[in-house]
Amino acid sequence: MSQINKLLASSFPISVVPLRLKLSLGSKFLWIFIILIIFSLLIVFIYQLNAYASEVYFIQSSEKKISEFTQENKTLGINFAKANSLWNIGNYVQNFEKAGKIEYIRVLESTVLAK
Repeated sequence: MSQINKLLASSFPISVVPLRLKLSLGSKFLWIFIILIIFSLLIVFIYQLNAYASEVYFIQSSEKKISEFTQENKTLGINFAKANSLWNIGNYVQNFEKAGKIEYIRVLESTVLAK
C-alpha cells in the first residue's frame, strides 16, 4: 500500500510541500504598516460616508422648510392683498371725521421771504 501512495504522490505534476514563509524583520514592519494604512483608510471612509449622509439629510430638511416657507409666503401675500383691497377701505375710514370748512393759505407770488 505504501508503494501505491508513493506512486500517486509522484504522479502529480506539482508536489505538495507545505509553504513556510520566513519573513524578515523589515517585511514584518512593512505588512504591519500596510495593515494600519488599510484600517485607517477604512475609518476615514466610514467617517466621510457618515458626514455625506448627514449633509444629504440636512439638504433634504432644508428643501422641505423652503417649500413650506414658500407656501406660507404665498398665503401671506394673498392675505395682504385682500387686506389692502378697496372692499375693506370702509373699515379703515370709520374713525375719520368729515372736514367742515376748508381754508387755504394764499402765498403772494412776489414775496419770497416774509418776516
